[in-house]
Amino acid sequence: MDELRGYWRGDGPLWRLYWIYGVLVSTTGGAFLSAVAVNKLVNVYVFTTFLAAALVYTGFILISTWRCAFNISGSPLGMEREMWGWLARILTFGWAINAGGAVVMLLQYMLDY
Repeated sequence: MDELRGYWRGDGPLWRLYWIYGVLVSTTGGAFLSAVAVNKLVNVYVFTTFLAAALVYTGFILISTWRCAFNISGSPLGMEREMWGWLARILTFGWAINAGGAVVMLLQYMLDY
């Protein structure tokens, strides 16, 4: 739990936050939500609860990634730390737009629109 608090404050390493909590966990959660929606495994009220929890998690990850964007050691792949930080922030902005679109599409599917 202390590790997550550190990320919220912008204190953790970007790579772990981005690749483990952001990409791996979020992709797994997205696959779960998609499978539940496509197979209509739960009613829309339960699904909306799952979706709300996913949005809270996604919000946490997006804000934490933004805050930790420049927490990079060295110059990975020869690119300066500053460049990686801005790249992380740009991708975070795109990630937020994608998450919003996914929520709309999944809800439409669950509601048969």
